[in-house]
Parts: sequence; C-alpha cells; structure tokens
Amino acid sequence: MKKNGLNSCFLWSEKQKILRVMKLCMLFIVCFQLTVSAALSQEKKVSLDMQNVSAEILFREIQRQTGYCFVFNEEHAKKLDQISIHVSQKAISEVLQDILWKNGLTWKFENDIIMVSTRDAQVQEEPIKVHGVVIDEKGDSIPGVTVQIKGMSLGTSTNHKGMFSLSIPREIENLTLIFSFIGMESKEIKVGEQRTLRVILKEKQHQIDEVVVNTGYQNFDRRHLTSAVTSLKMEDIMVPGLMSVDQMLEGRIPGMIFMQNSGQVGATPRLRIRGTSTLLGNQEPLWVLDGVVLTDPVNIEPEQLNDLDFVNLLGNAISGLNPDDIEQIDVLKDAAATAVYGTKAANGVIVITTKKGHVGQPKVSYSFTSGIKRRPRYTMRGVDLMNSQERVEYSNEIIEKQIPYNTISSWVGYESALKDYYNGLIDYAELKRQTDYYETVNTDWFDIIFRDAFSHSHTLSVSGGSEKIKYYTSLGYGDDQGTLRGEIGRRYTMNSNLNLTFGKLFVSFGLNGNAQRKKYTPSEVALQNYAYNTSRAVPAYEWDGSLSFYQRKKADWTYPFNVLNERDNSSDEQDASTVNLSLRMDYNFIENWRASLQAAYGLSNTNRQIWFGENTWYVGTLGYWDEETGEVAKGYEGYSRLPVGGELRETEEKNETYSMRVELNYNRFLDKDMKHNISVSAFGELSSTKYTGMDITMRGYMKDRGMLISAVPEGYYPRYDKWRLTDEAALGKRTYTINNKVAGILTFMYSFDNKYIFNANMRVDASNKFGDQSNKRLLPIWSLSGRWNIKEDILKNANWIDDVALRVSFGYQGNMLDDQSPELIIKKQALHPFFGELYSDIKSFPNPNLRWEKTASLNVGLDFFLWKGKISGTLSGYYRKTTNAYMSKVISPVNGARNYTVNSGTVTNSGFECAFSFQPFNNLDFSQSGQIGGFSWRIDPQIGSVFNQLVDKLKSSKNQRTLEDDDYERLSYTDYLNGTIPIAGHPINGFYSYKFKGLDPTDGRPMFYGTEEENKEAYGKLTKEQLYKTVMEYSGCRQPFLQGGISSTMQWRRVVFSFNLSYSFGAKTRLIKLYSEASETGGTMAVQPNQNLRAEMVNRWKRPGDEKHTNIPGLLDNKTFQETLDPWFAHATGNINITEGVIAYPFVFAQNIWQMYDNSNVRVVPNDYVKLQSISIRYVVPEKFLKKVGISSAYVSVSGSNLFTIASKALKGQDPTQSGTATSISVPVPAMYNLSFNISF
Repeated sequence: MKKNGLNSCFLWSEKQKILRVMKLCMLFIVCFQLTVSAALSQEKKVSLDMQNVSAEILFREIQRQTGYCFVFNEEHAKKLDQISIHVSQKAISEVLQDILWKNGLTWKFENDIIMVSTRDAQVQEEPIKVHGVVIDEKGDSIPGVTVQIKGMSLGTSTNHKGMFSLSIPREIENLTLIFSFIGMESKEIKVGEQRTLRVILKEKQHQIDEVVVNTGYQNFDRRHLTSAVTSLKMEDIMVPGLMSVDQMLEGRIPGMIFMQNSGQVGATPRLRIRGTSTLLGNQEPLWVLDGVVLTDPVNIEPEQLNDLDFVNLLGNAISGLNPDDIEQIDVLKDAAATAVYGTKAANGVIVITTKKGHVGQPKVSYSFTSGIKRRPRYTMRGVDLMNSQERVEYSNEIIEKQIPYNTISSWVGYESALKDYYNGLIDYAELKRQTDYYETVNTDWFDIIFRDAFSHSHTLSVSGGSEKIKYYTSLGYGDDQGTLRGEIGRRYTMNSNLNLTFGKLFVSFGLNGNAQRKKYTPSEVALQNYAYNTSRAVPAYEWDGSLSFYQRKKADWTYPFNVLNERDNSSDEQDASTVNLSLRMDYNFIENWRASLQAAYGLSNTNRQIWFGENTWYVGTLGYWDEETGEVAKGYEGYSRLPVGGELRETEEKNETYSMRVELNYNRFLDKDMKHNISVSAFGELSSTKYTGMDITMRGYMKDRGMLISAVPEGYYPRYDKWRLTDEAALGKRTYTINNKVAGILTFMYSFDNKYIFNANMRVDASNKFGDQSNKRLLPIWSLSGRWNIKEDILKNANWIDDVALRVSFGYQGNMLDDQSPELIIKKQALHPFFGELYSDIKSFPNPNLRWEKTASLNVGLDFFLWKGKISGTLSGYYRKTTNAYMSKVISPVNGARNYTVNSGTVTNSGFECAFSFQPFNNLDFSQSGQIGGFSWRIDPQIGSVFNQLVDKLKSSKNQRTLEDDDYERLSYTDYLNGTIPIAGHPINGFYSYKFKGLDPTDGRPMFYGTEEENKEAYGKLTKEQLYKTVMEYSGCRQPFLQGGISSTMQWRRVVFSFNLSYSFGAKTRLIKLYSEASETGGTMAVQPNQNLRAEMVNRWKRPGDEKHTNIPGLLDNKTFQETLDPWFAHATGNINITEGVIAYPFVFAQNIWQMYDNSNVRVVPNDYVKLQSISIRYVVPEKFLKKVGISSAYVSVSGSNLFTIASKALKGQDPTQSGTATSISVPVPAMYNLSFNISF
C-alpha cells in the first residue's frame, strides 16, 4: 500500500504561498491604517513655490496641502493681491504670519477652519457663529461641501468629518446659507436664530456633467465621453442572494445578451456584448478590476466556452469577487472605448471599480443576507412529466401492441412485476396488487433529489481616512447551498484599498483575495437528469425504509443501482484560491505633466477531485464486481479495469499573471480663456499569463482508509495493467502554457469650449503567432471618435433641455488565437502501447499565412437630459464587420492533423440600443431633524438588439463533387441540426430542422418532406450542403436578437420599493426529445422501465383521425416499427459520381424518422420570455432609534429574484434555460426569497 502524496503536497504548498501573501499584505495594511488617526493630529507644514498669485489661489493651495479651510471676504483678498512666496516644509502658522500680518490682517483657528480678519476686528462687535454638520440621505458625513452666504463671497467648506463653522458679521440681515457639492442638489437654509445646523443633501438625479466613467486606463467626465459606455452604480443593480456580479447584469445593459443555462451553484452565465465577432476564439467579454485585466482561473478551451449547452462550474475571472465591494461597473462597447485594450477586447470590456476610502472618521458597516431557494416541483409549469398512472398506462399500451423492449438494462417497477408474473413467480392477484401500488406510488424524485436550499452571506467593512490617507477594507463570507442535495458553494473574500497623497505624488495599493470551496455530485451520476427522466412508478425506498436497488446494465455487466447511494458515495469537490495585488503611482512632476506607473500580480490555484467509492454502481461495472462479495467476479479478472477500491480523478491548475504599465500624460489649456484643451497620453505595457497544471486518474483509491492507493499485483488483471501502464489518464498529464505580450498605446483628446470633443486612440500589439512576414506580426488597432455637446452650442436658451449630445466613433478591434503558430509544434509522448517505443504527435500544424482577425466598428449615439432630469436617455446604433475571421478547414489526415485554421470568414453585427429614464416624481424632503417625507418614482426601460450574420465562409473552388470533398469534408447533418457549423447568410448558432409533413393517418407515424425514395437519384448529384438544405429548413438562432429590461424604484418616506423585469425575444429552441430510445441503434418504442416521459405523450396519436388534433406520433406495433428503423436514406453511401452516367448514392441525411421527429420543425419553438428578475422592499430605520444604540444608519429589506417567468405557450412548460439539443437536462434557475439588513457605526 502507498499514499498518494504528490498532488496533495503540491496543492498544500500553493495554498500556503497564497495565504502567506494575503496575511502579510493584510498585516501591512492594518498597521498602515492605524497611523491615520495619529497623522491627523500632527502640526501641518506646507511647501509653496508661487509667484504673483492672488489670495484665493494661495489659500486654495494651502487647503490642498493641509485640509484647512479659509473664511475671508473680498476686501481682505484685495489687500493680498500679487503674492509671491517660496518656502519648503514650513509651519503653516509661520507662513500666515509672513503673509497676513504685514498686510494688516490676522487669523485664528476654529477646528480645521482658518478665519481671516483685520487686526482691528478684535474690538468690534462679536460676529455670529454658526456651525453644524452636512450629511447625505444615508446619514454619512460629506467632506468638502461649500458653505456660502447668499449674495456674498463669504463662506467656508466642511472638514473631513462633514462639519463646518462660520463667523458672520452681525450686520447681515435675513442670513441665508447655500450648501453645494458635486453630485448633490444645492440647498438653501435661512439661519434665523439657529446657531447649530444639521443639513441633509440629496443626490442629484441623472446629472450627465458630473458622472465619471472609468475605462480602466483613464477616467472621463461624462460630458467629454465620445464612446459607447454604459455605467451602473452597484447599489442600483444589487440583487441580494446572488453571489456573483455577472448574474446581476440581466436586463441592465442595452446591447448585452445574457444567457444563463443552469441554476447550479457557481454556474456562470454567458455574456455577449453587441453580438459575436469571432467564430473560433473566446466570445466572452474582458473583465478589468481597478484598471487591471483579469484572467480566468482555469484555462478552458474557447470551443467549450462557446458551446451554449456547456455548464461552466469552474468559474470565470470575477467569480470570487464580493459584489458588496463593488462601487461602479462600466461596460465598454465600441472600438473607441476598447481600442486601448488591443486584441483582448474584441468582445467588449467590463470595468469594475471597487470601493475606496472616504475622508472622515472610521465607518464600520455590516451587511447580512439570508435566502431560501425554491426547488423544482411536479406542480410547476416548467415540469411537464407523467405521473405514475400515466406511465403505467403507457407501458400497458406497449405490451398490448407487443412492442418488444430493447435490451432492458433495468427491470424495475411495473415491468418487473409483469416479468415475475409471466415467469410464474407471482399470481394475478399479486400482480394486481403491485400494479395498483405502482400506479399510485408517485415517487417524488424532486423532493428526494432536490431541496429548498438555505443560503446566507456576510460582509464586514471599515473605511475612513484624511485628505492624505484613505482606506477601505472588507471581509466577506458566503454560504450558497444548491437546490440539488449535497451541492454546496462557500466563499471567503477579502478586499483592501489604500490611497495615499504626498504632495504631487499619489499612491494607490490594492489587495483582493478569495478562497472558494464547491461540492457537487459527479456529472456521471447526473442527479438532475435522474429526477427528470426517472419514472415515478419506481420507488426510491423499500417497505422498511432502506434504499431500493435495482439491477442496471452497462455494456455487458449489471450491478445494483440506487441514485441516492451513488450520490452519497461520490463527490466532485473544487477548491480554488486567488490573490491579486496592484500598485499605482501618479506623480505630477511639472505643470501639466503627469507620470503614472501601474504594476499588478495575480496568483490563483484550482484543485478539483472527482471521487467514486467502491460501493457505487460506477465502480462495480468498471471493475466487473460481484455484488455478493464486493470483489471481481470469478472468471472476469481479464475484463476488470478496477479490481479494488474506488477511483479518484485529480486536476490541479495554477494561473500566475503579472502586468506593468507606464503612462506619460500631458494636459493643458492652450489659451487664456481656457477654451482649447488637449490631453495626450502615451502608454507602454508588458504582461504575462502562465498556466501550469496536472491531470491524473488513480484507481484503487480508498478514501475511508487514510486516502490510500491500493497496490494491485501485476498479471492478475490484464485490462487494468494495460490501463495503468499506457493510458494517459493513469500516467498523468502535465500542461504548460505561457503568453507574453508587449504593447504601445497612444491617446489624444481635444476639447473646444466643452462644445466639441475629438478623441483618437491607437494601440500596437505584436505577436509571434502570425506568419513569417513582419507586417503580419504587428496589428495597429485604432479609433477615431467625436462628441458635439449641442446644449452648449446651439441650444443654450432651451431651458427645458439640460443636456443633449451627439457621439460618433469608428475604429478597429483585433483578435488572435492562442493555439496558433507559424512553426510546426511537436508534442512528445511516452511509450507507444503497440510499438513499445517513444513517439510524438503533432500538437499544432504550421500556419505561416495566418493573419489577424480584424473588426471594423461604427457607432452613433445621442445622449439627452430633459426637464431637469425628469426624462433622460441614450439612443445608439452600431455596425460591426469582422474580416479574416478564423475558421476551421478539414484537411487530409496524411498531413498529421485533421483541422487547419484559416482566415476565411466575414461576420457582421448590427443593432440599436435604447436606454431611458423617467422620473415623474421627485419631491423627497429630508428635514434637519432626520425625518424623511415626500415621494419619488423612477422608471428605467431599456432595449438592445443584435442582428448577427455570417456573410461568407470557406467554400470549395470546385463546382463538382470530388473524392477530397467526400472523404474530408467536415459537414454532417448533426452539425446543421445542432447549429455547430457556421452557415453563410445566417446568424452564428443558427440551426436547421427537418420539415415535418404530418402524422400518417393509418398508424400515426411521423412523415417528412423530402424523404421520398424517388429523390435518391437527384440527391446523388448534390453536395452535402445542398442536400441538407433540401431536406431541412432554417429554424432560427439559439441566441436572442432582442433583450432588455424595465427597472423601477419608488420611495415613500422611509420605504423603498424596486423591481427589475427582464425580457428576451428572438431565440429559438428545441423541445426536449421524446424518442431518444427509438433513435438509437437497435432502437425500440418501448422505453426502459425506469424512464419517465413528458406529459405531452399522453396526447399521442391513438386512432385514425387523431392526426387532426395532435402532432405526437402513436405507438407502432413491433413489425411496423422495425421497418421505420431501416429507411433508404440511412444506408446512403455517398458514392462519387466520377464517371458520367453512373448514379451516385446521396449522403446520409438522417438516421430514421424518430430521430427526424425529435429534430423537426414541429419541435422548434420560440424561447421568448419575460422574467421578474428581482423585486425588493426596503425600510430605512429612523435615526432617533439608532442613536440610542450607537448606530449611525440601518435598513432592512425583503427581496426576491426569479420569482416568475412568462414564457411562450409553445414551450409546453419547458424552462427557457433548458434545450432539447443538450445531452443532459440542466437545473433551472430557482426562485429565491431573501431577508437582508445593513448597519453602519
């Protein structure tokens, strides 16, 4: 016996490394943040180098360096005209002494405020002193608020605690103070006899001028934005209970197609921004976190990621990110926005900005969410399955028509009792008793296999700081229980941001880490498939409550099976940990010039272990075990591939990335009137991504005996010995992939009087993956864009228009494949199993003529804000054309490879986007006493369309069929049926279907156009493509072309109600197959005894005339049915018409009429739906209650997600996430009910 320590040691060392990095960084941040309070109390010094400046400019510079605010009037300022001063690290009191005293002025400190007055003012009448605090609607203090006396220049601003103090001459009558702050509505307060004020400012609604858009490389004022970007505040789209931010984007981004094909824990949705521009490359958008490009923790092949039926449970780049740490999301859509990212951004970019610290005292917040996910039930509209009685009646009809069962793998339920009766083991009375039992047992597989799952999440954060030091740190924990029993997803997160300002130097440090543990049941067990496909007449338990086993066959061996036993003795466990470090420094070294450096490092490790214990049916059939002894059956030693123990498959993958970017920026006004402004930036970028991994399968694994690998003597089990010595899975497979990139970037922006803005971007990426010629290795990606702020130009006097702007952009985006090379790449293998010598395979065929895939993008947009934000929105139209698209061409295997990548396709994407916001009511009132009154209501409808089409593709230059066409052409009828082959003139993921003619009135069999045998000669002259398009018709695209949402928020006093409706139109899908058993080789209409059927089979054809009311075929007698399994078109050989006059047989275009029925147009339905994506009601707790317990703010909310879906009736209850083309049934996205609360101290 020996222990398996190799991979576990590797995993533990990597985890220790990640944990050490996280602990050291966390310790550094905590220690650094503890110095903040001490720094605030130290005496402040300034460095000034100014010549002939005004008092206002001087005071502003001192305020910038110290945080002290000045109070003075215009008469004081006149005495200080043309000041020149040159000091370094001098106490502020000494500086003020030098400047003010000689000009007849004096000063005094009041908290963080410097009061400037004349020296003889001390003997005058004492001024009025007004002080107070300014907070927002949540109760948080607001630093930097301007406090000004109405009609005068006298004023001050709030300090880092949101507090202010103002001395006002007594002679001022009807004193009114004006409070203003960027992004907030200004407020006027008549002071009267008040001396202490508590001012609440409300956030401005939809002010385009003050929204900052983050592209990851640069921040833009919204009014200077020339590209197509959708910006969202995380608080506006937060859906309690969802663990990942990508799941919250449904119905929120115009032009983004959202597809969620599974409700399992950790399942990632598919996102498509403005269509699909590549056929073979990764079609997912690029994720950017705080300016750093993220990569997926596991290197999944694009072909797998692009498969619409693939359920990704391994996670994507942002799976471990806590949504509570996110501040803002910016989605970059057109070339003008994404060009700076080069080849990585052909599918769009999603930029995430995390929360940062604020000026003020430390603020501690805790948020909690708990939720219940509702499991599937037979009573749900989406579960349309037979009950026990219907299933037994179907079996009776099979028996009455003497339809033989195919080789039965499982004698169970009603068929088992019938077999015992025929064999004389039971009498008729016992048969009747058992029949009555099986008709009424109605086993609730959804209750046994699924559960109503409880989930909860917690986030604790602390933030605060001064003008020089700001910090934010959070810890999070999430426990996400799946609706499948035994399915668990746990996540631990940590995020920290530290911002430092030292004069002209700004430093930002970020640390983000997470650890995830997920547990599933192996896909071979397929719990959800079993629940949907198992007859309710099959019991799960015996009379005494023990598990009910039945014999189940695999290949030529049967073994006892119970799905609950399989679940309890197997597992699919995934452990993942990630840490990302980032550092950014900005230095304004001279006027108008800024230099920046950003460096980032990321490390992730993913370990996956799939285990099957020795008590499982999977191991029993693999090892040819005897169910009585639990050992290999006598006489079958030569067949056993697992003589002892269980099986463990372990996959280990590590991803290590680093990047460095330097920037030099020049920004200045060209004239004294500050109308002409230019900004030029030059970037240099270096990045590297490395994946290393190992994959191995170990048999003889004993989990309950110290996780040992049992030794097996050689020579006793030949098949096991061969597997152990020659199979790649047993020998172990190591992988190593590295991708290094270097790029240069140049951006230019010109603005004239904030009316006309012009922007140009260019990036050059180099790669050794393309061609032998130097001009094919470099791809310059560029964009030109402009903006006309019409309001500032010709509509200044239109008071009902707040803002209106026109945007136009054009540019190129590029793409490349990571697995291509101009050189031949050989993969060295181990000993050949037959020759016994070392051998090699071709890993990558040489591709010296491959060029970049280029996408030209045109975008036109109109932004508008009307009637003080009551109506606002964006209208956009776009057109994208990809040329030299990568496509796969099948070549002769004598070349050493079967596929070859070529530049051969042209793909277009076009569409329009509309995003509106209506705010008919906004009269909320926040009193100084903390009361909230009034009502507000905002509605945000949006819509986005994507029209995708493959314009051209690889075609043979020959008009006639040739031997090469027939032998190596990759087309098959399944490619057309499943939509896995690009078809010119149709969208990507478009599919074809057989043309259903109706049911035969004599026996109810399905009939189809084009299947008549007299067509054989004509079909023999057609190519595969011509033949398939003759017997099939285009059915549509599996992706929708129209998606959007309608969100709304209403607030009445302290109660906030919100919801989001999402909708999707234009997609087509197949209904779940009805005749998979009949379609298989040697098929039969008699389904296996343990299998259930869709309830629509109850309405099948039963007698002549039914064909007028149903399209579900009837049950044929055995002789007739066997004839349908041997049609003429299933034996077509595809012989070539080389000599004129010789009739060629056509290609095979179907298997039989039952396979044709499941893939016919009558089984294609619209996959349209309208879904209540989220709904919530929140109550803000009054402050008068919170103060008693030391809490500054709190709220509690009740919410739900995916509560109902309105879908097409043609789906017949099938969930929109499920598809008849998938090999397995996916878990539907569950409805969820949540309770949340948040408190801040």
